[in-house]
Amino acid sequence: MEVEEYRIFWNEIIRFVDEFRRNPNMRIKKPSYENETANAYYAGVVEFLTREQGIKTPKWVYDKKYYLKTPFFAGGFKSTAYRLMLMIESPVEFKTRNIFIGEDTFSRC
Repeated sequence: MEVEEYRIFWNEIIRFVDEFRRNPNMRIKKPSYENETANAYYAGVVEFLTREQGIKTPKWVYDKKYYLKTPFFAGGFKSTAYRLMLMIESPVEFKTRNIFIGEDTFSRC
């Protein structure tokens, strides 16, 4: 993903997280991004949030197309220490998709 494309995607994700936390009964759509990493990331977010709220996770999030073959590390850093930290911290909903993010990615002040 290009930098601008990533910025737009990230803003959409944060907006979705905030909306879902305000209204967990909202309709959850399947991802329609052209980028497989973005689709897998979105599926991870949906699984993470539904588990967090204790509601049923949509079956589509478990479709194999929402799991990456190549690992994705948030932030794009190449540092082995940083990557190891993300591998430890990542919530299971992302680890299983081969996506590694910080444990506080969706926390708010």
